[in-house]
Amino acid sequence: MSRFLLLFLTPFMLVGCSQLAGNTASSMYLEGKVIVDNEEYNLIQGFYTYKDEAVESKKLDHFYPVEVADQFDTLTVEKNSEIEIVLENKTTSITVYQWNEDGLVEEVQLDENVLTVPSEEGYYVYEVVGKWKNGETTLVFDIDVN
Repeated sequence: MSRFLLLFLTPFMLVGCSQLAGNTASSMYLEGKVIVDNEEYNLIQGFYTYKDEAVESKKLDHFYPVEVADQFDTLTVEKNSEIEIVLENKTTSITVYQWNEDGLVEEVQLDENVLTVPSEEGYYVYEVVGKWKNGETTLVFDIDVN
């Protein structure tokens, strides 16, 4: 009887433990998206740091946003259009950096998490840094302004 009970309960224990591990892993970094013309696009994960009472985790690989942007399907947008940046609710601050074709970087001001696209044509990479109580995450996307 005890063997039957053990065989019966094992799958439930495995499923429960794997769901807990998944919830912990997903809380270690922020996921984000941008909204352009009512279409949503998931941002590409750069690096993250996370620390709480039980866990400390870091993904600090060599990180160059222009290279990471190759993983994102470049968005074609009109001059001066708006892009909404959406990160998970736990975010306490968002900072955005714009990388241009020449490798120059500058911080971009947001208006309630809305980015106004440059008025000059060109290719731009955006590095979105989200911070929250337990960590920091960098996300990347790129645009081509026509």
